[in-house]
Amino acid sequence: MNSVHLIGRLTTDPTSRSITTEAGERTVTKLALAVPAERGRDGEPCYVDVEVWGTPADACARYLAKGRQVAVTGRLDLNRWTAEDGTTRRVHRVVATAVEFLDRAPATVSTAA
Repeated sequence: MNSVHLIGRLTTDPTSRSITTEAGERTVTKLALAVPAERGRDGEPCYVDVEVWGTPADACARYLAKGRQVAVTGRLDLNRWTAEDGTTRRVHRVVATAVEFLDRAPATVSTAA
């Protein structure tokens, strides 16, 4: 079974782009998530890269920003490639199947004159 469940805060604003696939044009949004250390333990958070595809990706790009808390459900994926120097590189990421917004967006400040 390949299932991942995380709760954390975004460390940057989401980045979104459109990709042409065999099924047509799709949106992918990347989230950088900081998951806190275990409760009661001091330590660095675990930093996780998350990819969100399709309609949920559009919602994440539109409504999320740095500092927002989210719950992510998905699967672990391994990306491999050959670098320019010929070495094989790899990185794990989470491909989200669901993203739940856990806090409210901050209210925008009106600067009416």
